[in-house]
This record gives sequence, structure tokens and C-alpha cells, in this order.
Amino acid sequence: MNRYRELVELKGILREKKINYETLAAYLKMSLSALSNKINGKSTFNILEVSKIISFVGISRDNIPLYFF
Repeated sequence: MNRYRELVELKGILREKKINYETLAAYLKMSLSALSNKINGKSTFNILEVSKIISFVGISRDNIPLYFF
């Protein structure tokens, strides 16, 4: 069982929308390694980052729990 099911879902929607990690990292103004750590569960996204990601990717606020937390 995957401990970070939400992050697997987030990776899936990024692939579906053809958004690569480099593009997302640049949008978030963070290094690719910092994004990689967050998307792989080694560190956590803060609320501002979550807000920016849902806006960029087009995730509804109602669906935040599917991809984060």
C-alpha cells in the first residue's frame, strides 16, 4: 500500500495535463530538487504552494484532499 496515495494522484494529473516537473518548479519558483522532494513525500507542500498548484493545474478546491494531505 502506498503511504502517499495523494502524491501518486498528483503525479497522475500532472502527466495527464502534460505538465512536467521543470515547468511546475519554475512556476512555483523553487528548484527542481525541492519539488522532487515534495512530490515524492520527502518534504511537504505548504498551503501557498498548494494554492498555486491547484490554480496552475486546474484542480478544484473541493478536490484538494485527493492530491494533498
